[in-house]
Amino acid sequence: MFTKNKKSLSALLALLLLLCLTSIALAVPRQTAPPPKAQTQEQIIGADRVIDEADILTDSEEAALDTKLAAIEQSHKVRILIGTMKSTDGAALGKIANNIVDEISVDAENGTIVFLLSMKERDWYISTDNTMRVRITDGKGVEYLSGEFLPDLKENKYAAAFTTFAATTDEMLTYYEKEGEPYDPANAFNLMAFGIALACALILGGIIYYMLCEYESNVRSATEADAYLNHDTFRLEQSEDNYLYTTVTREAKEKKESSSGSNVSTSSSNSSHGGGGGKF
Repeated sequence: MFTKNKKSLSALLALLLLLCLTSIALAVPRQTAPPPKAQTQEQIIGADRVIDEADILTDSEEAALDTKLAAIEQSHKVRILIGTMKSTDGAALGKIANNIVDEISVDAENGTIVFLLSMKERDWYISTDNTMRVRITDGKGVEYLSGEFLPDLKENKYAAAFTTFAATTDEMLTYYEKEGEPYDPANAFNLMAFGIALACALILGGIIYYMLCEYESNVRSATEADAYLNHDTFRLEQSEDNYLYTTVTREAKEKKESSSGSNVSTSSSNSSHGGGGGKF
């Protein structure tokens, strides 16, 4: 009898121990995984430098352009993105470009520049943050930059236009880093042009010098002033001028287009964004 009661007591204790362990396990809070964070537009874009939504580039053109932009980013510590859209659906392309600049410029030490095309509207726009704005200015900077790529863009040579944009941006950033000021075509010193002008001046000077030497070799000095007179010419007895009338003709001058023909609009520029755009 005692043995039977002992076994029952042992079973009861085991059951109580199991219940205690279960309660302790349930009381310990479980570590749940945090909910996934919503992706920002920057995370969606990622490290892409070329986004061809309008599908106007071949795969090889896109790859070559991405390689070129990557080299510029690394060289100047900037962020560059070239994008194409089928349509803005009524939105301002400049504002779209500004939003992209805000999203991708987090780690851009020396600024961000975004170049967008909207194919349906035939619009282009370049947006910069304020750091890049110092290097490529809204006025002369963007106008010069667009003047380089617009000829190809207007002829639908999109890969060539994008490559020119990248190369010109690289040149302007290099100029800023060397000179400490943004590139201005009016102040830029063209060594080749100077050399050509100097060569032309030397050639012209040599021709004039040769002609003077030839002229002086054929001139003989005269001992009397009378030797310089031509006695066979006629003698003027009287001279008289009569004023009749004056005819004035005016012609309207044609307005010259800008050298780039860009007509850059800065309608989407604000205190945080520079740049400009237009039609192609």
